[in-house]
Amino acid sequence: KSTIMKLIIFLLLITNISFSQITSATINGKVLVNDKPLIKSKITLIFLPTNSQYQTDTDKYGRFSIDNLEVGGPFKIIIESDEIYDYTKSNIYLILGDNDIPNINIVKKD
Repeated sequence: KSTIMKLIIFLLLITNISFSQITSATINGKVLVNDKPLIKSKITLIFLPTNSQYQTDTDKYGRFSIDNLEVGGPFKIIIESDEIYDYTKSNIYLILGDNDIPNINIVKKD
């Protein structure tokens, strides 16, 4: 019985370890207009090989985060708001885990 219990514990540990591996990416960023946070702007991230789209909004600090993304790329980011001209950037590649992109400074509409 002792051997069976050890085997069961071993299998449970192995199962736990295999489920805890990171298999996706997260992207984090901050959107600014004239060095001030762009609040509640619409962020769309597109995984170009499949055209899968992920969306979120910026918070009161202009920050955004999108989880459970495909690793690799290329991705395209689109930022839309009434205050700004739409912003687009392509050729974004993600690695496993967190991917912090540099602050995005956008020109305000007149």
